[in-house]
Amino acid sequence: MKKRQQANKAALYLRLSRDDGGDAESNSISNQREILQRYAMESGFEVVGEYVDDGISGTTFERPSFKRMITDMEDGKIGIMLCKDLSRLGRNNALVSYYTEIYFMENDIRFIALNDNIDTLHDDNEIMPFKSVINEYYARDISKKVRSAFRAQAYKGLYFGPKAPYGYAKDPDDPHRLIPDTEVAPVLKRIFALAAEGNSSGAIARTLTKEKILCPSAYIEKNLKIKRRSSMYDEYKWDPKTIQCMLANRTYCGHMVSLKRKKKSFKSDQYICVPEDEHIVVLNTHEPLVSEEMFELVKKFRSTKKRPTQTGFNNIFQGLLKCADCGSGMALKFTDHRTSRTVGYNCCYNRKGACPTHYITYKNLYGVVHAGILDRWEFVKAHENELEEYANKLSKKTDDFEVKQAKTALSKAIKRRDELDTLIQRLFEQNAIGLLTNERFLKLATTYENEQTEVKEKIDKLQARISSDEKERQDVMRFFKLIRKYTEINELDAGILKHLIDNILVHTPSGRGSNRRQKITVNFKFIKDHWFSD
Repeated sequence: MKKRQQANKAALYLRLSRDDGGDAESNSISNQREILQRYAMESGFEVVGEYVDDGISGTTFERPSFKRMITDMEDGKIGIMLCKDLSRLGRNNALVSYYTEIYFMENDIRFIALNDNIDTLHDDNEIMPFKSVINEYYARDISKKVRSAFRAQAYKGLYFGPKAPYGYAKDPDDPHRLIPDTEVAPVLKRIFALAAEGNSSGAIARTLTKEKILCPSAYIEKNLKIKRRSSMYDEYKWDPKTIQCMLANRTYCGHMVSLKRKKKSFKSDQYICVPEDEHIVVLNTHEPLVSEEMFELVKKFRSTKKRPTQTGFNNIFQGLLKCADCGSGMALKFTDHRTSRTVGYNCCYNRKGACPTHYITYKNLYGVVHAGILDRWEFVKAHENELEEYANKLSKKTDDFEVKQAKTALSKAIKRRDELDTLIQRLFEQNAIGLLTNERFLKLATTYENEQTEVKEKIDKLQARISSDEKERQDVMRFFKLIRKYTEINELDAGILKHLIDNILVHTPSGRGSNRRQKITVNFKFIKDHWFSD
C-alpha cells in the first residue's frame, strides 16, 4: 500500500436510494453535494474527487463508486472521507462498524459524518455505534414496508411484474390487470394442448422452432421494444425450459399467483424460491387461457417420467402408483411362468427387505380402479340435479358462526397490523427529534416488531381458514365437470386415469393364497370420499 503524502485531500461520498424513504428530498444528491462542498471549503480541505452511488441500497457495500473510492484510498490519493451522515456510508451495521472502527483507522483515513457530529480525528464518537444500529433498523423497517406493500397488492390480485406473462398483455387502462394478447394467446393455448397430448417440453420446443414462431424474448423485443440480453440467438429458437415454466404457471388459469420468491435478507440481492403452499393466490382475476382441468392434466403428464417398456406393454398406470408404506413408486414387473406371463407391480424400494412386498397384478389393480371410477361416474349421473344444491350448501357455510368469528378476528388482526406500522413510524420520529433515547427506542421497536410477526402469522391462518370452504366447493365443481366428459367408461386408458386420479396407494397385503387381501387407495382429483358416502 502506498504511503499517503497529504492527509488534507478529501473525498466527497454521496449516496441515495429508496432506503431513505420520505427523507429522499433532503438527502438528494445535489443537497448532499452542496453541504459537503461548503464544509470542505470552510475547513480548508482539498477535494480530490466526488464518489456518487445513486439508486443503490445502503445495505450493500457492492457499490461501484464506493469501491473506486476505497481503491483510491489504498493508492494514497485520499486522506479524508466526507459524507452528510452515517447512513450515507451505509445501513449495514456490521460493515459500517468494520470501516469506521477498523479499516479507516488502519489506513489512516479520517472519517467525517457532518450531520451526526462524527469525526474520527476526535475520541468523542460514542454515539456512532447507536446511530449505525438505528440506520440498519431503519433500512430493515423500510424493507418490511415495501414487502408489506407488495403483499397488500398480491392479496388484491394486482399484477406488478415488469412485463406480462407470455400470452397476456397489461391492460392499457390498468397496468395491474392482465388481458389476453390476441397475437400470441393462441400459441400459448397450443402449447398446453400439445402437452396435454403427452408431448414433452423438448418436443413442443422443437415444433415451435420448426414452424418459425417467434420465441418470447424475440416477441417482446419486437412488440414492446425491450432489448434482448443477446441478439446472437436465433429469434425462432424455443428453449424447453421456457416451455416448462409456462406449463407450471397457474396464471394461465385466470388466477393471480404472487410472491413466488423472496430475498434471503434485506441486506442481500439473492432470491430464494418460496414453497408453493406459501404463494399468494387470488382466484379469477383475469380471463383464463387454459382450463383448470387441462392445467392439472398437463401437470400430471409432466410429473410422470416417460420410460417406454421394451416389451411394448401399454402401462396405463405409469406415474400413478405409490407404495403406501414408504412412498416410493411402483415398478412394472413381468413374471414368466411355464404356461403364461403375469404382469404386475412391485415397490421400487423392495430391496433386501427394506420395504415389505406390495406386489399386485395388473389385472387386480385394473379391476379395483375401474370399479372405483365407475362408482363415482354412476353417482354423478344419478345426482345431476343435486349438483348445484350441494355446491350452494358449501357456499352457505361461509355464514356459519365459526366462519363469522374468523372474519371478525381477521378484521381485528389487520387493524392491529396497521396500528403497529404507525407506532413504529412514530418511534422513528420521536427518536430523530430527541424525545426518545436510543436504548428505549430499540427496546420498544423490538417489542412491536415481534408482535408484528405474531399478527402476520395469525392473519395468514385466518385467511386460510376462511377460504377452505370455498376451495372445497370449487373442487366439487371441478370433479363433476371432469367426470361428466365421459358418456361411458367401459375401458380404462392413460388419458382417463390422468384426468381423474392424483395417485394410487398400494398397501401391504395380509394372508396367503385364497385368503390374501390387499387394500388399494385411489385418490381422485379434487374430491373427498365423504362426498359419496350417502
